[in-house]
Amino acid sequence: MYSIIALGNPGNQYVKTRHNAGFLVVDNAFSDLDWHDNKYAFAHIATAEIGNTTFQIAKPTTFMNESGKTADYLISKEGIDPENMIVIYDDLDLPLGKFKISFDRGNGGHNGIKSIEEHLGSREFIRIRIGISKVIESGELVKPNVLGNFDPSELELLQETANTVYKAIGVIISEGKEKAMTVFNQ
Repeated sequence: MYSIIALGNPGNQYVKTRHNAGFLVVDNAFSDLDWHDNKYAFAHIATAEIGNTTFQIAKPTTFMNESGKTADYLISKEGIDPENMIVIYDDLDLPLGKFKISFDRGNGGHNGIKSIEEHLGSREFIRIRIGISKVIESGELVKPNVLGNFDPSELELLQETANTVYKAIGVIISEGKEKAMTVFNQ
């Protein structure tokens, strides 16, 4: 069984910030979910389906640096295998509109990923890193403030990314993470 954790910060002031790219992608890719609060999971939880596979999606209600509490709950109480946990989060090293799928990778200084690694005692989980940086005319990648808001055109691009991430999740679930990395990591 798979489970997805989308990373972000709670509160209206963070809704459209770059650090909330995980929340934004999940909200766009799975727009018709019925979310409920699970205080034991420290998260809003919904059930989603792709093909014939049903899985949980969690959006932690803690701040980013405590996201591991949700991962810990999903593993200890819901029986999710860490290798079947998909974490979707923002990445400053990728341009907006791009994403990368990885497994058993370092945390890259991301506090949400650090927290999950600490709670699991492992790096062996699937990551979908969502690009949030800007590319200027020279081709240089400019890393913005993660708490800065996306502008409307960037939110449109993030919507397109969410559509492709949805397809990638389908491949992960039906054909495995290696196949998804081959198809989507370009």
